[in-house]
Amino acid sequence: MERSQQLVTVSQDKIQEDAHVEEALRACGYPPWPFSKVRPQMEFKSDNRKKKNKKQEATVKRLMIVIPYVEKVSEATVRIMKKHNVPVAMKPWKTLKDLLVHRLQSGGVFRMQA
Repeated sequence: MERSQQLVTVSQDKIQEDAHVEEALRACGYPPWPFSKVRPQMEFKSDNRKKKNKKQEATVKRLMIVIPYVEKVSEATVRIMKKHNVPVAMKPWKTLKDLLVHRLQSGGVFRMQA
């Protein structure tokens, strides 16, 4: 039954394909109740696929914005950006690495005695 939904593109041909498959299966001894049970399930499944595709098209992947951390200002900015579904990360503006690299370049933090 799913074959006609995936292979056939014209709706009239889908109906004919479903009728042909049903007729062939009945000729092989299948009872009529599975067809009436499967049809609503297939329609529900196709509706869910359409909804999922629309939802995926609606969601736009946004790049993360990195802002320097400034107390109270950064938190307010993040709240505003969240309302517009913009992902934000905060980065400290002064790190240990920045402090140590500067000292090492200016003469070093440690002295070695020979």
